[in-house]
Amino acid sequence: MSTVVSQAYEKSLRRGFSRSERGFTSVEMAVILLIIGIIIGSALLTGNTLLPTLHADSSLDLVVTQLRQAREEAMDERRNFVVTFSGTNEIKVQRQELPLSNPTYTLVSDSFLGEGMTYSVLTPVDTPDNFDSSLTPLCFGSPCGASITFQGDGTAVTTIGGAPVNGTVFMATSGEPITARAVTVMGATGQIQGYRYNGSTWTTQ
Repeated sequence: MSTVVSQAYEKSLRRGFSRSERGFTSVEMAVILLIIGIIIGSALLTGNTLLPTLHADSSLDLVVTQLRQAREEAMDERRNFVVTFSGTNEIKVQRQELPLSNPTYTLVSDSFLGEGMTYSVLTPVDTPDNFDSSLTPLCFGSPCGASITFQGDGTAVTTIGGAPVNGTVFMATSGEPITARAVTVMGATGQIQGYRYNGSTWTTQ
């Protein structure tokens, strides 16, 4: 009896070995390649959507952070801090040194928006703050300007000692509506708010 069992076991092993030696059939290989193709395709689609969104969010965070930091330092040091949006994607922060009658400026930071992001408008509507109904990429005061100054009391102005002004910074990657972002500044309080565009409306950061 044991001999019969032993022979059956050996046959089973040989059958298993011969099957594994044959490898994958053409049908099995086709299925595997199809699955791999689907995975790669999904990864590429996700990457094409995810990367621009990540660059947009990092740019939004950068602008919000630079503005808030400039305001906080202006209040801490009782000095004017000027934030200038230069070119298509640069943001500079400078401290205005004394005396104010003949001021000099010290560069505090010089940063750039994320890859592909520029100061631009891709949306048909203003943010809920309604600070820039003309939808100008950079608009502080009237007429629109590309710089704003935080004073020692936390207010935001375009002219030293002048009345507080509201403003908006719009940014996006060309041809990518999902990357539309905006930052608003309320001059009287210095409140800074970031926004994302979801395709139809603005949502807060």
